[in-house]
Amino acid sequence: MGEVPCDWQLACTEIKQRGEYLLQSEQWSDCTFLVGSEPNQVEVRGHRLILAMASPVFEAMFYGGMAERNDPIPILDVQPEAFKALLEYIYTDNINISSFDKACELCYGAKKYMLPHLVKECTKYLWSDLYPRNACRAYEFARLFEESVLMDKCLQIISTNTKEVLHDCSFEEVELNTLITVFSLEHLNIDSELDLFEAAVRYAKGQERRKDDRSASPPADGPPAEKRSKSPQPCTSQEKVVNVESSAENSPAATTDATKPDEEPETTPVPEETKKEKRVEPKDNKPTIRKAIEKIRFLTLTPQQFAKGPAKSSLLTESEAFAVLMNILSSNADVPMPRGFSTCRVPRKQLIGGPQSSNIPTLTVDTPSPVMLEQVFGNESSRGHSLNVSHPHHHHCVMQFPRHPRLEGVRMSSMMNNPVLNGIGVEHMERGAEISKIYCQRPIIQHTDCLNTSVLDCSVTFMVDKNICLLGVQVPTQAPSEEGAASAVPGVAGYSELLYAHLLDADGARLTYTHYTSRVPYRHLLDIMFNRPVYIQRNKVYKVGIVFNKVGWYPMGTCAQQVAVETVFFNFGIGQINDSVRDGLIRSIIFTY
Repeated sequence: MGEVPCDWQLACTEIKQRGEYLLQSEQWSDCTFLVGSEPNQVEVRGHRLILAMASPVFEAMFYGGMAERNDPIPILDVQPEAFKALLEYIYTDNINISSFDKACELCYGAKKYMLPHLVKECTKYLWSDLYPRNACRAYEFARLFEESVLMDKCLQIISTNTKEVLHDCSFEEVELNTLITVFSLEHLNIDSELDLFEAAVRYAKGQERRKDDRSASPPADGPPAEKRSKSPQPCTSQEKVVNVESSAENSPAATTDATKPDEEPETTPVPEETKKEKRVEPKDNKPTIRKAIEKIRFLTLTPQQFAKGPAKSSLLTESEAFAVLMNILSSNADVPMPRGFSTCRVPRKQLIGGPQSSNIPTLTVDTPSPVMLEQVFGNESSRGHSLNVSHPHHHHCVMQFPRHPRLEGVRMSSMMNNPVLNGIGVEHMERGAEISKIYCQRPIIQHTDCLNTSVLDCSVTFMVDKNICLLGVQVPTQAPSEEGAASAVPGVAGYSELLYAHLLDADGARLTYTHYTSRVPYRHLLDIMFNRPVYIQRNKVYKVGIVFNKVGWYPMGTCAQQVAVETVFFNFGIGQINDSVRDGLIRSIIFTY
């Protein structure tokens, strides 16, 4: 540390500047921490009073009845970079998070030293940085710290992007409990159960490699040093915070178990299976890969699929493979399924879409709303609309208006607080004249009608794969009944619509809303623009709700759950069944980006 400048306080106008100076200069420091594990340990100096002001844990450490006497004070379970970021927050209120790993490490330290605001901010960062490649690790982190909302978000991403999650190299390093959880999910976007079995094979091989690496390491290093030697980077949340390898010792038996029968050639099939069953149920009840294999729905495979894949794997014994194959061939097989194996013959439900939504044409509406329903669902030749298809399973629906020149080059990530956008105003968006309005129109698979007798609620949950700005929704107007036609006022077409629309996040917090009251024609599609545009983050679940207050019949239907619009991919119907109610009344999501 260099010479302390004289009267340094005069240059600091805020208390956080004074705190930053004390932290960096170490002036008047009166405690030392030995942070991290070998060989990456560092000494960090601090000030007892400032630390105790921020954290009750530090208060007890320095001023409690059992005050810390060690010098330096060992903190081996927090990595140096995370601890320095934690001190930066305490001294200056700055939160410095630059990566997913660092967010995990910092959140661990914030939990340990009881800094709830810092925990909240770290969790927010993890939400915004969720991808299929880190969803499993984030889930383990959330489970470790009982962050139930974050756990649900991670499971939604895993369910939606299952194949991408399974094929990522990081999946071989997840905890066994996480593997079992993924294999237990009812909703998985997979082609067949072979995707899960192949992932289990890769996982078992990966664990065998890690077991060999551990056995080859010098015994003196110990487990912590062994892990650090593989990954010497300062941020190692994978081992410490997320605890990815904490249960790795439970699962190497997955591969060794499968090879044990070969080491005992004199064993007959029945004792062999009996021995394996005993092995997979150890007295300490630690999970093994066997528990994950038991979750795979082998009975949904064809005999050919099973014979070419799982039947040849060492993860199943010959007797198990024979029993499974017999049950695939016949539901009344005399050979029972191996103990613990799934007997379900129903394929996993895909969280989004399904075969029936494929090849359903989505129309490109080229005229401003309101649009006659007959224009959209009538004779295609009379509409003069074009069909845009760029993916075999996803279709486009775009309504383009000229983009306002002042918005050219404006990033959507900054639009919500951008004076340019505020200067244009939402009322201009409603007219669709100064900003590009893009319509994610949902194809109707089956038409039905719905009678509103008093108040009619409808809603749909959705997720997008890119950040967008949501502007509003499109809903149908009523179909005239005979009574309505008879009571219609001469010379006045349509009826007076009254509805309320809102947008919620996954926690039920209202992001924006609008009330709509106007005379509208029958059988039209109405644009309902929200009071303000809302920035929608990728891989997050949102919910649009509409409340109709006019008695009458509304044209509804079953809509496609997957829609691709330009470069944005929409997934509808995310979550529980009751999250999306009468979602066929929400025909389009209006957005821009």
